[in-house]
Amino acid sequence: MKAIIISFIGVLLTIAIVYATLIYLKGEKEMILAEMAVNDSTITTEKPLSEADSLRKIVEMNELELIKKETKMDSLKNNVKKRVQISRKETTENGTLSKDKGKSEKARSMAKTFEKMSIKQIAPILKNLDDKTVMLIYSNTGNRFKKNILLAVSEKRAALITKEFINN
Repeated sequence: MKAIIISFIGVLLTIAIVYATLIYLKGEKEMILAEMAVNDSTITTEKPLSEADSLRKIVEMNELELIKKETKMDSLKNNVKKRVQISRKETTENGTLSKDKGKSEKARSMAKTFEKMSIKQIAPILKNLDDKTVMLIYSNTGNRFKKNILLAVSEKRAALITKEFINN
């Protein structure tokens, strides 16, 4: 009977040793995998995903990528809108500037013509022009001839032109 008990204890010890060895090896395996995962990003210690979980993860990654691309696209659209607005504004300003430049050059040319004329010759012409045009000519006339323009128009109109000239 002693032999059976000793055999039974021997079998139990053998089972315990085998079990402890398996647990130890499992721990070693996990440590080795963890160590490899640190060095290589393709290795993971997580349990393998089911097909549905794997597909969900792929969908989530694609959604995140889509959100990033939409954000970038919105940013690019805003940049394009700003550039178009700036371009339109510059085009408008350039057109306005060129028109004003053309007007100013023509006014300068007319002012030179008026400088060669007497007050009696200028008066009937200025009488038929609007105040803005008279102001343009006045602005482009030399200082010695500005008085001729003011003398050629009525006192009331000369006062209005003077006031407008000062305010601009």
